[in-house]
This record gives sequence, structure tokens and C-alpha cells, in this order.
Amino acid sequence: MTKTIRLENLERRFQRGEMSVQALKNINLTVEEGEFVALVGPSGSGKSTLLNLLGGLDHPSAGELWLDAIPLHTAGEKERTTHRRDRVGFIFQSFNLLPRLTALENVAVPLMLAGVEREEREKRAVELLQLVGLSNRLDHYPTELSGGEQQRTAVARALVHQPVLILADEPTGNLDSKTGAEVMNLLRRLNGTQGITLIVVTHDSEVAAYADRIVHLRDGEIVKIEANKIETAVPESVNFSPAPLTTHNGLRWTDIVRSAAQNLGRRPVRNILTAGGVLIGIVTLVAMVSFGVGVQREVQRNFETIGLENIFASPLYEEGDGFDPFAALEPATPITPAVVEAIRELPGVAAASPELSLPRGMEMRLRRSDQTIPVRLTEGGESRFSFGNVNQIIAGEDIAEGDSSGTVLWAGLADKILAPDETYADLIGTTVQINLQLPRGETEDFPTTIIGVRDSFGSRTLNLGLDERIRMKTWWFGQPNLLEDEGYDMVTVRADDLTAVADVITGLEELNLRTQSLDTILDVVNQVLSLMQALLGSVGALALLVAALGVANTMMMAIYERTREIGVLKALGASRGEIRSLFTMEAAFIGLLGGFFGLLAGALLGRIVDWIAHRYLISEGVTGVGVLSIVPPWLAIGALVFAALIGILAGLYPAARAARLDPVTALRHE
Repeated sequence: MTKTIRLENLERRFQRGEMSVQALKNINLTVEEGEFVALVGPSGSGKSTLLNLLGGLDHPSAGELWLDAIPLHTAGEKERTTHRRDRVGFIFQSFNLLPRLTALENVAVPLMLAGVEREEREKRAVELLQLVGLSNRLDHYPTELSGGEQQRTAVARALVHQPVLILADEPTGNLDSKTGAEVMNLLRRLNGTQGITLIVVTHDSEVAAYADRIVHLRDGEIVKIEANKIETAVPESVNFSPAPLTTHNGLRWTDIVRSAAQNLGRRPVRNILTAGGVLIGIVTLVAMVSFGVGVQREVQRNFETIGLENIFASPLYEEGDGFDPFAALEPATPITPAVVEAIRELPGVAAASPELSLPRGMEMRLRRSDQTIPVRLTEGGESRFSFGNVNQIIAGEDIAEGDSSGTVLWAGLADKILAPDETYADLIGTTVQINLQLPRGETEDFPTTIIGVRDSFGSRTLNLGLDERIRMKTWWFGQPNLLEDEGYDMVTVRADDLTAVADVITGLEELNLRTQSLDTILDVVNQVLSLMQALLGSVGALALLVAALGVANTMMMAIYERTREIGVLKALGASRGEIRSLFTMEAAFIGLLGGFFGLLAGALLGRIVDWIAHRYLISEGVTGVGVLSIVPPWLAIGALVFAALIGILAGLYPAARAARLDPVTALRHE
């Protein structure tokens, strides 16, 4: 297969508003393999346009352009990208080295775009830099190199992937005469000893003198082609015989990820501030959802602690003939002691514990010896079925099931009545008085025995058995037959096991009682908590959507600042898809960065609020509550994925815009 370049009736027209500008017309030219051709002519003669066509950066409006028997005039974007990546090496007047990469990394870029492994491409880049005399400048950045060293680096980059064609646009335009001569001698030696076809655009007759032929252009046409009699000595041999490369036919994902991560360091302050928007959204999301998860788990745990085999039976109330807001509803079947006994006789019932609440607003005091302390009472069976595993009994025993009696003190209250040499165990079995005072002033003492001390900081809280509650409520309302007339508030029925719950519920309903099982209640609670969790999470999601606008803005600014870099990458063989992937990955990293630190901050915030909430609950006498802010693995992973997804979605449009940039226009961008 011949590597001859053949141009037949080639034309290129540009549309400038309503005006059509013809940059090239009727170009006919053949360049043989290994030939050195110089394109000369005044500005606007079409030299650079022709070079762009030969490099696949542009496509002709008419005519034919063949290279290596490949019809570039009919080639699509993909074919032209492959042409630039595999067959062409570019040397630019302004060097166009990527500023954030070292000389070694710049030279290795074409191989990275070809999918060559990192170790292999760096080895090849070192060889090329040694070839151009820069073995001691491998780790230097472009700003640390002189103009000549930068151009030598550009020459090495153009040669690293062994192209069949080198296109140089004013390669000495920014160099002094001595450095320019060194670069041209190097190109001449490479052309003469390596057989690389070399086409150079220049205004400089001294540069053109190195070529085998000089093609003169004016107003888009070839006006003269002259052979050049080179009187210099035979070029010195270049010792460069590289081994074949192992390519991957495109940029590897590992290199996309690595390049995107490196590019985050270009504008660290701006990227950090942008990631801060994502951070705020993730903090909100994680903190709120973690509370939803914690509360849901706490409810689940406590329901399991109580026992899912428990059933709550309460009376059904009769509907009156008319609505009277001041009349109390009468139970259809009061839960009298006789009804409680009937419940205990039902098959599958292990225990039945009546519950009786005392009226709100009771002024209650605990008396022991000469001490009198205002106290408050926990309601119903809260002691026996208290949520949490912190407020355990630390002395004595808890209120028993069934017809119980005695009092259990919270540790904070017990501390107040302890004598200097007493312990909690010494309080067990001692009698204290509970003093009640009616609103009209009468008082009464009710003796009770301390049966236990609960591990809690509540300094005024205690619980009373059923016997004490009955006596207090009977006295308060002056109703000796209170239980026979009004009955208990409810009965907690414990089935033998979960399989007996359904039969027990049926028996209770036959007694004309309303029933609720913990299993049913738990399902309802979980549904409510899941809804709250979704609502709380939506607040964080909304904040993330706002942050996405910041990510999109940052990426648009990055494209504007890196337009020339995008052009260079495209000239070196990056496809639209690879440019799109690079910028999308950068946006994903910004989102992921904000997500990671937002996850940490959200978890920390949740713990701080959790600690404050526990201190408040303890001050209110609510103890035994477990951790309320929990970040499960699915929430942590989900937050990171969501943050990255927000970054990706925000970066899609900027990345697509970067991918669509015309390489010729991008290379001219200042």
C-alpha cells in the first residue's frame, strides 16, 4: 500500500455570514513517501487551511484528498480522528504543550490517546526526549522550559507514535535563529534517516531551504512548485529504532479517570467552592435521612423489646344520640376486673396486664423520713415496656405483669433520697409515702414499697404499680366502685407466641373489645417513617439540584479556559466521545468530592444533633433512647453515587459542548 499523498481539484470554502470565502481552489499536488515539502506564501494564501485538511482537522468542500490510499475527502469524524491519532504528528508554532503536564507527560499524550499502557508509553517518551536532547528535562513543566526546549518537546510528541506524516506549522516562528536552525536540522535528520514525510508551513525562506520541494501558494491556489537543490551534507543518522507499540484503539478508562483527577488541580479554589455546593446538599440529605433511619430502627428495636406477641385491648365506645362536647363517651363494655379475668381464661393468653392512667395535673410528692420531693409519674406500662435498652433495672426488680404493686424509682430520683452511707440495694423494700393534693386543698398519703431502681438520669420520675394507681384514682374522684363502673383504660395481653396472636385477637373481639397488635402498629409506623424519610431526603435532593447549577457553571468556565487544550487533544487524536468522557468525569469527581466530605460532615452533624437531643430528652425524663442518627452502608454508598450522578448530569451539557468544538477554531483560541 502506497503512502503517497494525492490532492486532486481540492477546494475549501467557508461561510462568513452571507459571504462565501474560498480559502483553497483547484489544488492539485502529489507528495511522495518520505518527501520534505515546504508550503510558503503570504498570510491568507491558504497554507494553514491546507495543512489542516492534510491533518484531518478539517474536511474539503470539493475535490479529493488521498493519504495512504485512504479517501480523507469522504471520511467522517471517526475516520479523521483515527487518521490524526495513528498517522499524523503535529508541530505547532506556539508549541501547544499542555501546561499541567511535564515534558515527559506531554510527549506521552498521543500514546495515551492510542491506549498504550502507562509504563510502555513513558518508556517511549523518554527515548524520544533523549533523541531530541532533553533527557535532563523530563520532569520539567512547559513554563520551566525555554522556547527551543518546548519546541523540541513538541517534536518529540509528534514523533512518539511513529506517524507516517509530520505536519509543522511555522515550527521556528517563535524561536531565535540559532534555536530555529537546531530544530530544522533535527527535523531534516528525522526526515532523511527515518523516512517520515514532512510538510512544513513557513514564511521563512531559510526554513523552506531545508525542503526537497517548495510549494508556493497565493490566494488559495498553487502558483509555483520548485524543486530545491539542497547543498548541505547528508543528514546525520538518528539512532531511533523503537519496538512496536501495544495499542488499545482509544483512550483507556483508567487514563480518563487519572486525567480528570489531575485536572481538578487546575483551579482548586473554584473547584472546592463548587464541590461545597454539593457538600451542603449531601450534608442535608445524610443528616436528615440518617435521623429517619435511626428513628425507624429505634422504633423497630423497641417494638421487638416489648414483644410483637403483645396485643392492646381497649373498650369500644357507644355513640350518643347527639353531639355533646362536654359529655364523656361511655364504654360499651368497660374493662372491669371480671373482664380481665375472662381475658386471662382465653386460649393462647400467657398474661393480661390492666393499665390505668392517673389524671393529668396531679400534684405528687415523694416523702421519705424528713425529705419531700416533687415527682412525676410515667404513664401506663411505660416502665414495663419502656423504649430503649439504657434505662435497665440496676437494683431490685421492675413492675411485674398483671395486678402489680410497688414503685420503681429513676436513679436520679433515688440519688436524692439516699442517705450518705446507703446504696440503691438498701432502698429496696423500704416504704415511702406518695402525697397527693386535690385542687381544693385536701391531701392524702399513699404508702408504697420501693421494689426497684432504674438506670436513668431522671431526677423526678418514678413508676407505680397497678394497686397504687387504683387507690390514688379512686380517692381522687371519690368513686369507691371506680373499676366496676368505668373499668381500666386498657389491657396489654401477651400471647403464648406469635402464632397465637390471631386467635387471641379473635377472642378479644368476641368480648366486644377493640384490639391493636404491635405488628400492625409497627407496619403503620414504618410506613409513616418511610414517608417522612422520603420527605426529609427530598430537601437534600433539592439542595443538590441547586448545587448542580454550580457544577455546570464551573465546567462551562473550564471549557472556555481550556478551549485550546481541547483543540490540541483533538489534533493529537482524541475523539469527541473521549473529550466528552474527560469532562464528564471531571464533573463527576467534583460531585464525588463534595459527596465524600458531605457524607463525613452529615454523619458528624447527625451525631452532634443526636447528642443534643439525648441531653434534652434526659432533662425531660425520657431515657433509654438509642442512637437516633445512623448512617447505614446503603445511605453512605447512595449519597456518594447520588453526588457523583449530580456531577455527571450537571456536566453532560458542558462536556457535549466541549466535544463539539471545532479543532481548528479551538487551536486558534487565545
